[in-house]
This record gives sequence, structure tokens and C-alpha cells, in this order.
Amino acid sequence: MDDKGTNLNQLELPSHYRRNFWCLVSDFCFFGIAMSFFSTSTVIPGFLTILGASTTVIGLLTTLGRAGWLLPQLFAARYLAGKPYKKAYVLLPAALSRSLIALLAGVIWATGAKPEKLIITLVMFTVTIFFLGDGLASLGWFDLLSKAIPSRRRGRMISTGQVFSGIFSFMAGFVVEWMLSERGFPFPDNFASLFLIGFIMLGISFIAISFLIERKGVTTEKAPTWRQYLPQLWSILKKDRTFRRYTIARQIFGLNTMATPFYMTFALEKLHLPAQVAGRYTSIGVVGSILAEIVFGWLNEKQGTKHVLYYSIIVTAFIPLFALCIPLFVSNITLIAWVYGLVFLVSNASMAIYMPGWTGYILDFASEAERPLYMGLTNTLSGITAIFSTLGGIILQWSGNNYNLLFILTLIGTLCAWPFVAILPEPRHLEGSLAAEAPL
Repeated sequence: MDDKGTNLNQLELPSHYRRNFWCLVSDFCFFGIAMSFFSTSTVIPGFLTILGASTTVIGLLTTLGRAGWLLPQLFAARYLAGKPYKKAYVLLPAALSRSLIALLAGVIWATGAKPEKLIITLVMFTVTIFFLGDGLASLGWFDLLSKAIPSRRRGRMISTGQVFSGIFSFMAGFVVEWMLSERGFPFPDNFASLFLIGFIMLGISFIAISFLIERKGVTTEKAPTWRQYLPQLWSILKKDRTFRRYTIARQIFGLNTMATPFYMTFALEKLHLPAQVAGRYTSIGVVGSILAEIVFGWLNEKQGTKHVLYYSIIVTAFIPLFALCIPLFVSNITLIAWVYGLVFLVSNASMAIYMPGWTGYILDFASEAERPLYMGLTNTLSGITAIFSTLGGIILQWSGNNYNLLFILTLIGTLCAWPFVAILPEPRHLEGSLAAEAPL
């Protein structure tokens, strides 16, 4: 009986499952390591703060990065709709956008990060193009993931990749801390070195995904014209109740990003911590990622993606809550430099939950043929939330850098997503029925 069940499970796995599993894990792992050296929540804000960038500029950086990642996906989704193979459309934008990071490192080395305004502009340009390329590649990447890894094995694959990524990123955090300390390279060579190492890790990630064997996918019969395509998008939003509710919930949940780029600037400007804590907080954040990946990857398989959305909201709400409370209860500068790391622990845990939760919901919900369309539409609509980080910077400037006000507004906004998630169905229970028939 057990042998038959085991054989059945093996037959249900796609061809080249093991090879593709480890290609995706390796890609996931090295991309995560790269982000430890090019982190837009610790390293980049710290670099811009030293260069004298305002909070509005730092918030705008996050907005440009998120908009670059999200907004073009709708156009990419239409283009990919009739393509049975997607790997080439992952590799090309990734190669072009990632190469700019090496260029940025070279310019910083050559100029000594002067003039500061020029370097700030170049950093913003590089981050925007990087996320633009990654966003264009992501639609094809998620299709590769969906074709290579069955739904009930995706949580396992994502968790494995993130755990490996977490282990090495944890060690990378100590490298970052050393480089930014007095024992490391002088400024700005220290930051240039971090960016170059990040580029190398992205190169290894690129090689890993290039070895994946892609099977031919199900496509729409013919890519629609724009005249057909835009009404089709409106029809989905109008008729598909489940998707419409999911979209509203995701937009509101996006309010959590109002404070995302400012937890590091708060540490440097208000708590007067040294720039090297960026490396420490990278390592601490990795611990949060590993714990979340183990727990919530398993919960995704056992309970489904809707439950993971609840956990996502709870964990994310703790980020501004910790930022508010830690300075009230801890005053010793040495101690607070460690305890404030809890902010980045839960922040990374929140990011780790995002894929098995918010992204996983659409992967489970949409049919294979319509998946690029649904992914492109939901990510493009979520591009609206990119403005929230700039809004956070404006709030800080308007309030005279009142970080407590920003953190309170972020906490309230995050929790407002809860009732909208509550009315969503579990997508795995909708198999065989139309999403539009979900009960009111």
C-alpha cells in the first residue's frame, strides 16, 4: 500500500524534477546572498545617508525600485502569453540589469563617491534598472517555477532555497559589518567592494537558472492585441470576485512599506548607531528569514496560502511595533545596537513569508494558461503601492523627522489588510470551479 502511494507520488512529479529543483534552489540561494551586499533596507540606505541624501530621496529610491519591479509586468505578461518557453525571457533582462551593479562599483572606486549628488543619482538609476530587469524576468521565472515544481512541493522548494540562502547570508552579514567597520576598507571603497561581491553572487545565480530544463508550457492560442488585451484585464477585475478581493487586500497590505527604507536611517540618525550595524542587522535578519522559511513553507503545504496571509500580516505588524517600543525600553547604546536588530529580524521574516503567501496565492489560484496574465496584472496593480515609501519620506519631512508618527501610521495600515484577507477563499479549494463563482 505504501509502495503504491510512493510510486504514485513519483509519477506525479514532472520530468527533470530533481535537477530543476536544485537549479531553482541555487538561483534562490545566490540571489539572496547577493541582496545581503546590495540590501535596499540596510546597505543602500546607509550609503545614501552618509552621502547626505534626504529622507524623501531615500523613500523615492524604494518607490523607484518597487515601481521598476512591478509596473512593467503587465506588458511583459501580454508578450509572454503566447510563448511556450520562458527561460530566455528570464535570462536576457537579468543579464542586462545586473551588469549595472558592477558598473556602479567601478564608478565609486574611480571617483571616490564624488560629487555626492552625482553618485546618489547613479545609485537611484542603478537600483531602478536592476529591479526593472528583475521584474521583467520574474514573470518568466514564476512560470518556470510553476511548471517545474508541483503546487504541493513549491513550499518545500522555496523553503529549501531560502534556508540555504539564509545560512550563507548570515555569514555575509559579518563580512558586511567588517567591511563597514574601522578595520575594513576606507569609505567609499568599502561600499564599492560590497556591491562588487553582490554582482558576483548574482552571476552565480544567473548560471544556476540557465541550467534549468524547461518543458513546453500551455499557452493561449494567440497573443491578444492591445485592443483585446486591455478589455480582458478589466473583465478579470470586474468578474473575478476572488482576484478582485485579493488585489484590494494586497494594496492595503502594501501600506507596510511606508517605513521600510527608514528603519535604517532611524538607527543612524536618531539612535546614533554606526554604519557598520548594517552588516549585523543583515545577519540578524537572516535568522528571521530562516525561521520564517522553515515554519511558513511547511504551513503553506499543510494549511494553504490563505492561512499564510494571516501570518504575514501579524509578523509584518511587529516591524513598526518593535521600532516604536525598543527605544522606549532600552537606553544603553551598546545594548540597543543589538536589540534594535529585532526590527530587521521580523522584517526579513515578513519578506520570507511573502512568496509562499501573497505570491503563492496567485500561483495556486490561476490556471497555467492564464498565470502570466494574472501575475502581470496583480504585480502591475501592486505597483501603486510603490508610492507608499515616498509618502513615508514626505511624512518625515513634513513632521520634522517624527519617526514615531510614521511607525504608528505604518502599523495601522498593515493591520487594515486583515478583514480583506478574511473574505478570501483558500485557492486550493477552488479547483474545478470558476474563481468568479466564489461566494460573496
